Amino acid sequence: MNDGSYELCCNLNFRNPVAPLKSRIILVGTAHVSDKSVAEVNEVIEREKPDIVAVELDKGRFNALKGEEDNKEINIKEMLSGGQFYQFLLHMLLAYIQKKIGDDTGVKPGAEMLSAIEHAEKSGARVALIDRDIQVTLGRFWNKMSFFEKLKLFGSLAGATMGFGSKDIDIDTVTDEDVVSQLIGELRKMAPSAASVLLDERNAIMAKNLLDVSKEGTVVAVIGAGHREGIQKYLDDPDSIPPVEEMMKLPKKGFSWLKAIIIAFFAMVIGMLALLVLQDKVPLTALLTALLYLFIAQGILSALGVLVARGHPASALTALGLAWFGFLHPLLTVGMFAGVVEAHFRPPTTEDFKNILKDEYLFNWNDIPGKDSGRVIEFFKKEHKAEWLKNAHIEKTEDGKTVSISADKKQVFLRMNDNKSAVNVSTDNGKKFEFVVEEEKGRLNVYKPQTLTDLMDNKLFRIVLVAAFANLGSMLGTFVVIPFLLVPLLHIANPLDILKTALDTGISMIQNIL
Repeated sequence: MNDGSYELCCNLNFRNPVAPLKSRIILVGTAHVSDKSVAEVNEVIEREKPDIVAVELDKGRFNALKGEEDNKEINIKEMLSGGQFYQFLLHMLLAYIQKKIGDDTGVKPGAEMLSAIEHAEKSGARVALIDRDIQVTLGRFWNKMSFFEKLKLFGSLAGATMGFGSKDIDIDTVTDEDVVSQLIGELRKMAPSAASVLLDERNAIMAKNLLDVSKEGTVVAVIGAGHREGIQKYLDDPDSIPPVEEMMKLPKKGFSWLKAIIIAFFAMVIGMLALLVLQDKVPLTALLTALLYLFIAQGILSALGVLVARGHPASALTALGLAWFGFLHPLLTVGMFAGVVEAHFRPPTTEDFKNILKDEYLFNWNDIPGKDSGRVIEFFKKEHKAEWLKNAHIEKTEDGKTVSISADKKQVFLRMNDNKSAVNVSTDNGKKFEFVVEEEKGRLNVYKPQTLTDLMDNKLFRIVLVAAFANLGSMLGTFVVIPFLLVPLLHIANPLDILKTALDTGISMIQNIL
């Protein structure tokens, strides 16, 4: 795989994320939401003047980062079916959490990648995309994880989305060897299969791609700090890179023991209920009444989940009417039906697809006072019901850091922070909040950070939420209501006795046949 002509980098000092000079491949390990990482990327590219700048991106993420997203609309039915729904939800949660961290640090996620691309284009270097297609990664990631790994991961991500269990981490230390090793160790402990797909496979793929492109000249590779050590090991010993062809494909769905166990369990439950009736231990009318109560409870919980997600009444009625499918199969996605109905009554627009995780553009700091003054006033009038602002006067201090909006002895102050990453807002009634700032060609664009409430107003996100909550309600009904409702209504003193009877009867039937 290596003919010996490659002069590979040896980044032995992992506390310094920049590899040494005199290398054909220079690895720059970054934190994806760190201002320090952006500066380091710029410094290395300017110093090395490489022929190629390689980035940890695929074509889709590259286009999204450049603002050239594919406007192809998502097939809602396809998105809500099977594993694709959970992959989409997982992608959303990960992107939302990364965006929240970016808002806190004042750095847009992927800013170091975008900066590397811009520096490459400016210097005439070729940009190489060395990562695997994100859809393949998510597909393999989802298919390889066990059921309990998925539960743990979703629980952790949902908690992080709500701000639970958060820790204060200095983002600039994320590229340090000790911190990287700790974070990778935690991922491997929580979800070993996920670590294999997200780290090990991609390390091998990116290392191979780097070796391939390095034939054309010096390469500066901008990668996440978590990949740096793994890629370096492969570059130091190219013969150790495993075959990557299979890693570029979605794995074929194999036999699922979990699904087999679930089907067997529910077949046994149905068999036991039938046995109760056949042995005259429970009247058929009592069984049908108990099942009716169970289905009603499932439907109510599922419909309640849809309403909590602010779904359409028709979506809630769909969940109410079809949640009983969960009794036949607890993982049957009644949410798909509720989501499709939600999409029918509240179809997502192109803007919903494009702006699902984007902040709302408000104004340009350079243009107030000036042509964007009206945008500022309209925002505060709309968001804060401040009608007094219609006759407001806007002034900016000489240093350009503070803007005051005043009228009728009322004031709003907007103050740009020192690193020009955020605008702190304070109103005369004591309210304080913050806008985020992105600098583009010397101009400061000001955005309103997207909150969870804003996200709920996005029709595409609401469809996903409706589907998820409908499924959750149905599953709760299946796993919780059966022992607390079905067993008492059927006057079963000890369900284990019924199981023993069912097993004895089954063994007896087999013996008679033999």
